[in-house]
Amino acid sequence: MKAITVWQPWAGALAAGIKENETRSWPTKYRGPIAIHSSMKAIQHTWSDLYMNDAAREVISRRLELPGIFDGPATFPMGCILATAELVDCIKITSEYIATLTPDELVLGDYTLGRYAWKLENVKLLPEPIPAKGRQGLWNWEN
Repeated sequence: MKAITVWQPWAGALAAGIKENETRSWPTKYRGPIAIHSSMKAIQHTWSDLYMNDAAREVISRRLELPGIFDGPATFPMGCILATAELVDCIKITSEYIATLTPDELVLGDYTLGRYAWKLENVKLLPEPIPAKGRQGLWNWEN
């Protein structure tokens, strides 16, 4: 099965069905089953401050019904396959596409014009995270 490694807490947000798109700087022609893998490394403090703003923290906390206890990436499993999904589309980000997104979705991705939104559907959270070594890009997970 194809897999994609995603930094936490975005991998957890995808696995929980809170985040519908994974935004990337590159497109893919692949469509089909995909595993959502959480990266092993914690988010760097300055990177987190830049991209994981208060609005994104609030969305994840509210949607997970964890108000007030979001402690950052350590709250979520790292270095694991968390869920499977169907990658159904890869959409170039345009102003018109951005206008179709919910406020929650907008704060949970990098929707800079020219990037790509990988649209995920039928997300199935695994009963238990499965430890796995991730890779860059789209990779094959042997389950």
